[in-house]
Amino acid sequence: MKNSQVNKVVPIDRFGDTEKYILVPRLERRRVVKKVKRLIRVKGECYFTLGVPLSLIDFIYRAVVKLGLRDRRLIFSRGSVKINNRPSSSVVEVHELDWDLGTSMIIPMKRKYATMLDFDVGGARHTVRLMEVMVLSALLKLVFREKSEKWRSAKAATIIARGWGSMNGENPPDISRVSGG
Repeated sequence: MKNSQVNKVVPIDRFGDTEKYILVPRLERRRVVKKVKRLIRVKGECYFTLGVPLSLIDFIYRAVVKLGLRDRRLIFSRGSVKINNRPSSSVVEVHELDWDLGTSMIIPMKRKYATMLDFDVGGARHTVRLMEVMVLSALLKLVFREKSEKWRSAKAATIIARGWGSMNGENPPDISRVSGG
């Protein structure tokens, strides 16, 4: 008898193509407006729009597998992100979609994938991609809802700098931003 988990694993170098559309709620002028987004790539239960870089898709899928979110439908797109009606380029916006369609994650369009930051993680200096820290922090929000945004960002930077073995520790080490961005 085959294990059902074996059938759900998608090879890391495989991208599926899809032709689906989804309505994503957006906040414009203090009211919710539904925008149509075209989904063109799929990897497991992760769907992506045109603006998401292929190397970020690999990173996202690996993080989804490691965090145990494989059975949850996640939709990643690029766009403008607003926090308290102000534009923000330092956080990924997370929305639960209507009708159990999944979770929408909007990555700020103002940020480039190549933007690197230097962090001092537990006394050692590491250079990490800002977009990966932002996306991993948003994924950690789905797993650790009770933790603060500061904790999730520090944990995301620690995981990227030191590897997934640092996921098991309760609190991340002291982290400070050295330069970049």
